[in-house]
Amino acid sequence: MVEVVKAISKNALGAVNVVGDDTKLIGIVTDGDLRRTIEKTEPSGLSSLTASDMMTAGPITAFPEMLAFDALKLMEERPSQISVLPVVDGDGKSVGLLRLHDVVRSGL
Repeated sequence: MVEVVKAISKNALGAVNVVGDDTKLIGIVTDGDLRRTIEKTEPSGLSSLTASDMMTAGPITAFPEMLAFDALKLMEERPSQISVLPVVDGDGKSVGLLRLHDVVRSGL
């Protein structure tokens, strides 16, 4: 858990991708995931939490070739809006995170 918090804080993205040894995306931990996990975990169990305990497995993803508009639609056209998308290549390997702020900054 400490590594997840450090990674989220260091990169100031509001989330961190969780990858396997092959760098394929297996999940994402967002600020919200972290807060919800802490709320439902007894204080004595916090130190044993792992990324897999907190992550959203198999998250919605974007691809490097995707238009910003299409990524924005993925974020907004759903029952629960999201503000960050993992970006994966054609093999499912993690290549980054796209934030709603990045899309807005692009001029959309």
